[in-house]
Amino acid sequence: AFGQQPRAARQLSARRPDGAVGQEGGQNCPVCDKGESRTIVAKKERSTDTENLPSREPLNRDTKMYELSSQPMGSYTTAYGKHKPACGGACLLADVGSMNLMPVSAGLIIVPCILWFSFVAPRIVPLPAGPFAPLVVAVSMCLSLTALLLAWITEPGIVPYVHVEEPQGDPSVDGETTLRRNPRKKYVIALNGQHYPLPLFRAKICRETEACVERFDHFCPWVGNVVGLRNHKYFVAFTIGASVVALEVFVSSILVGTSAKLSEELKAHERAMALILASYTAVIMLAVGGLMCYHADLIAQNESTNERLKGVFAVRANPYDEGVLTNCYNFWCLPTRKSYVSSDNKHDDVPLPLLPHGQP
Repeated sequence: AFGQQPRAARQLSARRPDGAVGQEGGQNCPVCDKGESRTIVAKKERSTDTENLPSREPLNRDTKMYELSSQPMGSYTTAYGKHKPACGGACLLADVGSMNLMPVSAGLIIVPCILWFSFVAPRIVPLPAGPFAPLVVAVSMCLSLTALLLAWITEPGIVPYVHVEEPQGDPSVDGETTLRRNPRKKYVIALNGQHYPLPLFRAKICRETEACVERFDHFCPWVGNVVGLRNHKYFVAFTIGASVVALEVFVSSILVGTSAKLSEELKAHERAMALILASYTAVIMLAVGGLMCYHADLIAQNESTNERLKGVFAVRANPYDEGVLTNCYNFWCLPTRKSYVSSDNKHDDVPLPLLPHGQP
């Protein structure tokens, strides 16, 4: 897959070129709520008094004029579309407002699990192998929530892009220079001062976040982020974890709600809660489990949701398909590539994605 270590690596510097779409900015992080990192800097003045200030002078009310700088000092210092630095530049979050349903997704997992531990788990423990059920549900819930968090905070694979004027043949239309006055524009990826077509990176400019993402899959409001090359595995892991939790809660709730052995001891509200949880998790299994199976098929064929919906490989063979086993290994086992927009990597060599099977 693009972005993972290619067989024949062409090394390029990851410096962002001039003119790339992006702007300086910062944003409070909902994860740690630390907000922007702020450093104390001396205000530039023309007077000679300011120039003579000690470089490490302690701050107090009597010192010369100082101000706070809101420049993020972490790995991410530049905003790309609606992806803005947060948590002091430690992550790049998509500021999509009400389209971010990640907290809702977390609640849809946590609340049923709390109810299950309160009403169903005490009745499951006395049964054979019952003591293991709460442990399995707790571990599965933590893993699914961890994958959800990583899918949200991980930079999805943003690549800087610029728009260039597309060359025209004959600029005149009915004697008017319409095309010359309004030339058509196309978007190209800009890395190392070079321009590359979007298909080389299997990239697309996301309509919701206005960022260009390598191996774009789709925008998912349930994780509050674009699903792309760098966070796709976390998204799939989240669907797997949520499906496993739903299956475990469904089976145990059905067992408790319909068990003849527990019928005399089970209270009416406990039986009702068990049946409600069973109905709820059945819906979750159908929705999230179906999504999990869909992405499993995409992974097996090394195809993205965007490519399948557009029918990119409907009339021609998929050049990125290297077989089910190789595709699954590359997706789950190869390390995620470094971020092209992180300041930590601006002096590192990063591999430019090659065409399928090493073609130049």
